[in-house]
Amino acid sequence: MTTSIARISANRMNAQKSTGAITQAGKNKVSRNAVTHGLFSKQLVLESENPLEYQTLLEQLHSGLFPVGILEESLVERIAVSLWRQKRLVKAESAYLSFECRSEKIASAVEREIYPAYNSSRAVSERDLAEIDYEHLQQCQDILDEYSGFSSSTPSNIAEIEILLPLTYQNLLRDADDNKVTPEQYLQGYKTFSEYFVAVVRYCREQLQDVKQKELILDVAELIRNKRAILPEKARESLAKYQVMLDNELYKAIKALREAQEWRLKCLNSVNDVGFTLN
Repeated sequence: MTTSIARISANRMNAQKSTGAITQAGKNKVSRNAVTHGLFSKQLVLESENPLEYQTLLEQLHSGLFPVGILEESLVERIAVSLWRQKRLVKAESAYLSFECRSEKIASAVEREIYPAYNSSRAVSERDLAEIDYEHLQQCQDILDEYSGFSSSTPSNIAEIEILLPLTYQNLLRDADDNKVTPEQYLQGYKTFSEYFVAVVRYCREQLQDVKQKELILDVAELIRNKRAILPEKARESLAKYQVMLDNELYKAIKALREAQEWRLKCLNSVNDVGFTLN
């Protein structure tokens, strides 16, 4: 019995000689030990994930929970694993929703939703999902109004277009600039001036006629996006079950860590009590 008490006293005295890191810098350095020798880090972090983020999480937990010994360190790492997997769960949900809301998938869904009712074979493309350019539509309407009020014969040269049909002339300049040619070079693609004017009028009318259908496409696309912003029922159930499992693991690890730390402090107090009695 005497030997046992002496041993306890000696252990207490030795422990006082080496109390571990005292400064904050020293504590931070010690806290990284578990990161370097983590039990789960190699198996936990995927190739697509940043291992430094996991290390940062683990270091922050070490700094806040102050584990001592391999048991407490392993419990802190269990907490880190649960939090890391919960973070991955959120990323997985976001990735799934982003995939389902890609422009090409939305366009395909809009096509299936709209065109059976319209008995049309026209495909919906990502371009159809772009916002309507009402300024461009107004330009088309202005050009048509300009033609409706024009009673003279078709202009025979660019100078006459500029004077008699200024809006059409501006449109010609834009078309030429888009094709990186001069207005004269651009008009060479048409057999006559009249052919160019007919093409402009047809284009403007098509743009104005398509706007109602374009508005319908955008309305349906918005409804589909809103619907796909919510996980399907089966996916929600699976994620919910996984979330509950992670929450349980986190709770158990925190509880076990608290009990381990309380047990350690109780042991230290017992040693101090014995030492006080000996003194």
